Parts: sequence; structure tokens; C-alpha cells
Amino acid sequence: MTIHDNKVETKQRSRKRRGSSRYYLYFLLILVALAGLGFGTYHLLSNVPWFNLKTVQISGNAAVPDSLIRSAAIPCLGQNLLAIPKGEIAGQVGAIARVKSVKVTPRLFSTLRVRIQERKGCLYLKSLEGDLFPVDEEGIVLEQYGAVYNENLPILTVLLNNSALMPGEKPANTSLGRVLAVHRQIAREAADFLPNISEYYTIDNTVYIIDARDGIRLIPSTKNLARQFGRYEFVRENGNVAANSILDLRFENQVVVKAGS
Repeated sequence: MTIHDNKVETKQRSRKRRGSSRYYLYFLLILVALAGLGFGTYHLLSNVPWFNLKTVQISGNAAVPDSLIRSAAIPCLGQNLLAIPKGEIAGQVGAIARVKSVKVTPRLFSTLRVRIQERKGCLYLKSLEGDLFPVDEEGIVLEQYGAVYNENLPILTVLLNNSALMPGEKPANTSLGRVLAVHRQIAREAADFLPNISEYYTIDNTVYIIDARDGIRLIPSTKNLARQFGRYEFVRENGNVAANSILDLRFENQVVVKAGS
């Protein structure tokens, strides 16, 4: 290759490098323009009265009153949707023990949606003072709104004072842990039987169930639970079982009837 050819190649590579750097500059200018457009649009929308909050929509709640959830958003009425502190509102609503999760989203043009997922009560804990406190399947104490117990839940008596059963907390109680494990198993394997349970109690680490229909006491099985409840129903309807009897369902393929005290 001649010296002249080498000079030509060098000039061509130099032109290519200068040409590609020009495209980088264009790309950078486009990014700056888009950022400026986005900022300008945000500034414009944040000052348009059409986007001022007028309505708060609430969904997902059954036990928690609408008014309690709405109170967290009321101070923001009249504010622009883009300026509303959604995290603060979600934090206030999420502090309610019955609220498992909360999502706050603005909706065009002047609406704020607050969607919650509630914790569901599965038991009432009866305190030493005789008061009832609903707990969810994790054992977390939930708020009770109003004097009427609207939830039809089984009762577990615990040796705890009212002061030990605070909403949002999980009381340390061995009987509660055992009963919740049994309750969850029944919910998974024989949910149709749940409405028949009026009360749980424990003796020597064994969980007992009281049938709401006639007061018969049961010791539930840990295996083939649905089948054993089916056998119990047959014995209950055809076996002339005394009301104070204890029916032990822990034996495979049979129901053992014990005399109650």
C-alpha cells in the first residue's frame, strides 16, 4: 500500500469518528428536550384546577368504617392530585390493625381511590374480664367497631387481661397457637364444618371443639379431616350420642365415643 493510500484511510476514519460524535450530541439534546417537556407538562398539570381532589373512593373494606378511611384523605380535599402525599395517606390507613394492605391511586380528573385488603377475623378471644377480641388467622388482634359483635366466630377463652389484647399485636399464648393451627386445617380441608364450631378449648395440649348445634365436644383428627367429620355427622345423627359425650376423631376409620364429665 502506498503512502497516499494510508493518508486516505486515515482521513476516512477521522471523518467517521467525527460523524458518530455528532449523533451522540443529537441524542443528548433530544433527552434534554424530553426532560424539559416532561417537567413543563407536570408543572402545567399541577396547577390546573381540573385536577383538584373532590372525591375519595373507598373499596375493599367490610368491617372498617368508610369514615375512618376517608378521614386520612379529607385534609387533602382541594389539593392537586399530583401534589397529594399518597404515601402519608397509605401510612395512616395501614396503621389500622384490620388493614392488611392499602393502595392509594389518583384517578382523572378529581378522584382519589383508596383500595384496602382487610384482615378477616377467625376467632374471638375471651379475656379474663369476659370481653371478646377478634383475631385473624395469624393471631393478630383486630379492632372491634361498635358494641354489637357482627362476626360469627368461634370463641377461645384465654387467661389474659384486656390490657394484653391490644389491636395490631399478637398475644403470646400457647393455646391460641394450637387452636389457630387446627382452625386453619379445618378451613383448608373441611370448610363446610366451620359454621358448626361455637368454641375451642385445650386440655393437656389437646384441642377440643364444641359443636354449636347440640354442645357435643370433639377432638379433631389431624389426618383425613373431612372424612372423619363425615363419620362424626353419621354418628351424631344415628348414634343416639349423649349431649355431654366427647367424640374422638383421631382414630382412623372410626369415631370413639367417650363419656363426658
